[in-house]
Amino acid sequence: MKKILILGSEGQVGSHLTTFLKKKKYNVYEFDIVRSSREDLRIYKNAKLERLVKNSDFIFFLAFDVGGSRYLKKYQNTYDFMSNNIKLMNNTFDLIKKFNKKFIFASSQMSNMTYSNYGILKNIGEKYSNILEGIIVKFWNVYGIEKDLSKSHVITDFIIKGIKKKKIDMLTNGKEMRDFLYAEDC
Repeated sequence: MKKILILGSEGQVGSHLTTFLKKKKYNVYEFDIVRSSREDLRIYKNAKLERLVKNSDFIFFLAFDVGGSRYLKKYQNTYDFMSNNIKLMNNTFDLIKKFNKKFIFASSQMSNMTYSNYGILKNIGEKYSNILEGIIVKFWNVYGIEKDLSKSHVITDFIIKGIKKKKIDMLTNGKEMRDFLYAEDC
């Protein structure tokens, strides 16, 4: 039976992927800081992470310090945001390399947007993934049930504004076209 490690197993995509793979009878290892402070990818030489990576047949690298546009606007230009994501990528990619593991890295359509620190960080993750011969998937406008409203995305923002204000105002001029992807469909 294949052993699958999901980094970011409590997140928007990770929670659905975990459920899907368990239904398919895969042996799923869950790893997410939301579950326990011992599951923090920023911790250098994390013994639990090292053991799980070593024992996994495949890894889904979905974890990142990220949220919707309001979260990014507030935090992406801070030291902590940059440091958190650099640490979690460095520690994870080091172990993937050490144990020569097959993996998927979850990136973003923003990875080519050099004005955004989030985009730059995702681009760096893609560079690591290419070097390590991983698979890259790029998500954009994923929506679903939000567990942390401080990191909420556009659909949740619309719903909250509609309920609270009885009016939905947008952070943009509203003229752009968008496609949305339900988290379970990822």
